[in-house]
Amino acid sequence: MQMSFERYAREKLAPSLASHGSPSVLLLTCMDYRYAHRIIQVMDGLDLRQKYDVFVLAGAAAGSNQVKGWRETLVSHIRTARKIGHPIEKLVVLEHRDCGAYKHFFQLYWDQVTPPVEQAKHQEQIDIFVQDMKNEFSSEIPNLEIDSLLLTRDEDDELPT
Repeated sequence: MQMSFERYAREKLAPSLASHGSPSVLLLTCMDYRYAHRIIQVMDGLDLRQKYDVFVLAGAAAGSNQVKGWRETLVSHIRTARKIGHPIEKLVVLEHRDCGAYKHFFQLYWDQVTPPVEQAKHQEQIDIFVQDMKNEFSSEIPNLEIDSLLLTRDEDDELPT
C-alpha cells in the first residue's frame, strides 16, 4: 500500500507524538532543498513543532551506510539526544526519488533507470540501515522502531522495515 508522507504523519506519527512531552522521534532526511519545506509544513500543520528531532545526511540512509563518519555522527547524535531528555524510540527515514547522493554513491541517474530499479536501490539501503541501527542500539533501545518512506513528487512509496 502506498502512503503519502502527509498521511503517514497524520495517522502514524501525530497520535503518538502528541502525547510525548519531549521528542521521541528522529526524522532522518536527505539534504535536498526540494523536500525540507514539505516536511516542516506537514509536521507544523499537525501541531508537532518541538515534538521531534531532525538529522540531515545527503542520501539519508545511503549517506549513513556509505560514509562511516556520517554514520558515527548520526549514532552519536541519537545517544546525545537521549542523554539530554529526548527519549528517541523511533527513527523515520525520509528518502526521495531523483536523489543526487544516490547518483554520487551508486551512479543511479533519474533519466537512466526505471522507478522499480530506483526503488529497489532505496530499499536495499533501508534494509542495510535498519539492520545497522538495530544492532547499534540493541541494548540501549531494544524496541527501536524504524519506518521509512520514499518521497516522490506525486505520491510516496512505503519502504518496508
